[in-house]
Amino acid sequence: MLNASLLSQSPEWPLLQQHATEIRQHSLSDIVSQATSETQLHLNVANIHCDFSKNYITPKTLTLLESLCQTRAAMKYFQSMERGDIVNLSERKQALHMALRHPNHPTLSIQKTVEDILQKMKHLTRAIHAQHEYSSIQHIVTLGIGGSSTGVKLLTESLDKYHVGNLSFHFIANLDPFELNRILEEITVETSLFIVSSKSFDTEETQANFSSLCQALNLDLESIQNRCIAITTHQEKALSYGFSEKHILPIPDWVGGRFSIWSSIGFPLMLAIGIENFENFLSGARLMDKHCLEADFLQNPALLLAALDCWYINFLHAHSRALIIYSSQLPGLINYLQQLIMESNGKSSSITGIPLDYHTGPIIWGGIGTNSQHTFQQLLMQGTYLVPVDIILPRTTDTIFKEQHSQLVRHGLAQSQALAFAESSKGQPHHLFSFDTICPSTLGSLLALYEHRTVITAALWGINPFDQPGVSLVKRLLKSGEIFS
Repeated sequence: MLNASLLSQSPEWPLLQQHATEIRQHSLSDIVSQATSETQLHLNVANIHCDFSKNYITPKTLTLLESLCQTRAAMKYFQSMERGDIVNLSERKQALHMALRHPNHPTLSIQKTVEDILQKMKHLTRAIHAQHEYSSIQHIVTLGIGGSSTGVKLLTESLDKYHVGNLSFHFIANLDPFELNRILEEITVETSLFIVSSKSFDTEETQANFSSLCQALNLDLESIQNRCIAITTHQEKALSYGFSEKHILPIPDWVGGRFSIWSSIGFPLMLAIGIENFENFLSGARLMDKHCLEADFLQNPALLLAALDCWYINFLHAHSRALIIYSSQLPGLINYLQQLIMESNGKSSSITGIPLDYHTGPIIWGGIGTNSQHTFQQLLMQGTYLVPVDIILPRTTDTIFKEQHSQLVRHGLAQSQALAFAESSKGQPHHLFSFDTICPSTLGSLLALYEHRTVITAALWGINPFDQPGVSLVKRLLKSGEIFS
């Protein structure tokens, strides 16, 4: 179980502080040029090549960080989540999102719950695809915000090559009615299916958009029963709005919103890419789960990433992380990871309520590939901030422009070299994640890796990654009316 003491009280804390002082005397290029086989870390896991070789690390760094992970019981916390222990202590809940991609979960009741929901998703998918073949459904409009929107929108847009049929997908998240108004100009009631995704089924933004949509399109009770699908933990609330029981997809209470893309929240993705590809998405995530649950420190990308995040934030005082994504297919990935990481780990008190005397979650920002080379990367190359970077690089393209994509890959690799060997700064540490192609399985693996990295880093810090009291505060203020203009 999680070590409840503060990270700053661990025996490795002063040793890492002293080591950080030593490391700061060197440039990244010096450290990389003197690297040993131990620090030339290259891992191939679940179709993703993880290059950790350009970091401010020495064998001593890795020894201290591995010891810190053991002292903080980081892997025990991660593995207890897989077993179904209560890991969300503030809400007294399990966090079993990995069970959603585990077809043979050892707890039979959990396995049955997952299988029943998946079968209902498949049944509805087959029925909707059949209606699409007869042209009665052309548009899928999903209403939801946060974890009910960012992941499924990212994946539905990124995997357009895998779409089955010619369904058009639309997403309404923002309370700003501009988004709703624009989509209403593109659809008709007769050719549309509406999906309302809300775990609580009382999220204000989603309810406001649904109410406005019903008003604008004159959706009566019969229309809601026939043309609307609800995805929620609270089925009784959906029933009270008039949704048909056969059109309600449940979300288990042990799935957190920002970890829910693998659940019925992913139903629009299943509609888009089909049942087989959705199962490949789950299988890719499961490959990453199995490896990260079992691998030792130097072979475990999630554990290494979490330890390095802690190293940079708490000992080298690098409080932001840039994402450089060499693919225009993945613009939504930054938004998705901002929520996953900052909502999970933006905490100032420990899991037992003790105020922290160290920083936690990083500020996540970034941009797309070569575009960013002409915008913010000047700051990375010659600025004064230490900013660890994640570079994400698909090595092939599905377009006919193979040589131009090869040029893009060369740019990405050149940027990696330039970050490490910058001429007028000490260099920026970075991780390079590359893979053959953007496909359901690979994206499943990539998102699962970022989930595990986030949870294990939380374990090192001794915080709860599964609650979001700051978000709840805004909701309480809105309900109480204590808002000043």
